Amino acid sequence: MNKITRLSRNFHKSFKPERHYINYLLRFAATGKAGDFQEIARQTGIPVGSSSGKVPAIIDYCRGMGLITLAGNKPSSVKQPVPTMLGNIVLQEDPFLKAELTQWICHLNLCKVIGGAEAWHATFFHGRDKLGMEFTRESLEMHLKRVLNTDTSGLIGPMVGMYEDEASFGACAALSEEKNTIRRRAAPIGEEYAYGYGAWLLQLAQDHFPKQDQISILDLNTEAGCRDVPGWNIDSFQQVLSLMESKGILRVDRQMQPWLIQAKIRPEQALKSLYDDLI
Repeated sequence: MNKITRLSRNFHKSFKPERHYINYLLRFAATGKAGDFQEIARQTGIPVGSSSGKVPAIIDYCRGMGLITLAGNKPSSVKQPVPTMLGNIVLQEDPFLKAELTQWICHLNLCKVIGGAEAWHATFFHGRDKLGMEFTRESLEMHLKRVLNTDTSGLIGPMVGMYEDEASFGACAALSEEKNTIRRRAAPIGEEYAYGYGAWLLQLAQDHFPKQDQISILDLNTEAGCRDVPGWNIDSFQQVLSLMESKGILRVDRQMQPWLIQAKIRPEQALKSLYDDLI
């Protein structure tokens, strides 16, 4: 079974994914170089510190966001980050991840069942049903302890703050907090997001239903959260599917209940057009 990416313990306690550090790691990955955490810190300028763990945290973040993979299968102190197709496209088109589109795609990847991060998956997938779109910090903490089966405190870590910080993912603003109330923001809908959402959704279908040509949107949501993770209601999700259909990304069979979707292109093809409609 594919394992959910586990972000480092130090990451949970303090460190937000500041976008300039992501850029530094992506540029390092593009060179094909490798090194231990100290060497990567020296070459990128990302601080390590005795307790902050910023280099391993940024590596974990970038893996969870689908921007890099690590070469080799065996555990080693020497890490060679390798840009994914998404990582290369982002490095070329939006190297400092300023665009709301870029941040949303990275956010959705963090929430994946396969390849995402546990706390994000628990908050944005399982949390849609258990917490809704508005909840307290205490209820989120209890929810994470229950889903992750741990008594460890501080599981929320910097997750809320990263979406309020302009140096991090403030443009996405998937979460905001005011007077101990945390609110989720549904992913925005527009033509400029169609290829990005399409690439994400097609990858979910490929990961969870690799042998099926047509997939029920109910099954895909149950297994992978294609509607729950972005926070869309039924009408919004149908609007997104129509946008994808108009771009030739997928076909929707509305004669069946629930609706069936069928990929018309591969996720990689959708990624190639990621920024085509961005004004």
